[in-house]
Amino acid sequence: MTVRVTAVPEMNLFEAEIDGSHVGQIEYVRKDDVIVYTHTEVDKAFEGRGIGGTLVRTALDAARDEGSKVIPRCSFVRSWIHLHPEYSDLLEEG
Repeated sequence: MTVRVTAVPEMNLFEAEIDGSHVGQIEYVRKDDVIVYTHTEVDKAFEGRGIGGTLVRTALDAARDEGSKVIPRCSFVRSWIHLHPEYSDLLEEG
């Protein structure tokens, strides 16, 4: 199973696909140089396969590459960062 994650900036999300079918997404809102992750969703049939983590990692890597800070309003993103402290430097303070 290969998960392909694509940025869809015009819709403020990253989309996960398997074999060309949509299986999940992470949604965000931009506020200047800060990205607020608001919701992560994986289709029920694909839960537990690491797709949510792949979405979060891809979105956070993109934020790092562009020099943005993040606010994880989504509980899944917040928990994922807690489990992967190497991404905690991206958190917006305050």
